[in-house]
Amino acid sequence: MEIKDAAKIFIKNDKLDKFLFVLRDDKPWIPNPNMWGLFGGAIEPGETLLDTIKRELAEEINIDVFDIKKIHSMEVTHNIQGKTHEVIGHYFIGKTNTADLSKTILNEGQKVAFFSLEEISKIKNASPSIKKLIRVCKNILV
Repeated sequence: MEIKDAAKIFIKNDKLDKFLFVLRDDKPWIPNPNMWGLFGGAIEPGETLLDTIKRELAEEINIDVFDIKKIHSMEVTHNIQGKTHEVIGHYFIGKTNTADLSKTILNEGQKVAFFSLEEISKIKNASPSIKKLIRVCKNILV
């Protein structure tokens, strides 16, 4: 089993007191298809973790995110088309002042929405790794 690194980010709007999540595309060859998750992705050769977050945000949604800080790393197991893949996830938190998503251009995923940590934890199709991460890092995220 090949272990790869990925970087993902919780994006918080302090005025709403909620986080921005993306409903992933429904493609069987990606991790957690048709599930709510975080923005981010695989680390490319020569990139720092922060470079990866900035690149992925520009590719996926292109909103202003600031005060980006690393909060946690953990091993995550994905089942993709019947095969198990181990990934080291490096998780960040950042802030945005964007609240109106009606003009947001989403380049990856089906849609975006703000949820509280409690709300996303109760959604059936929220990614299992996100639910676990919220339990582990709840004190850091609030």
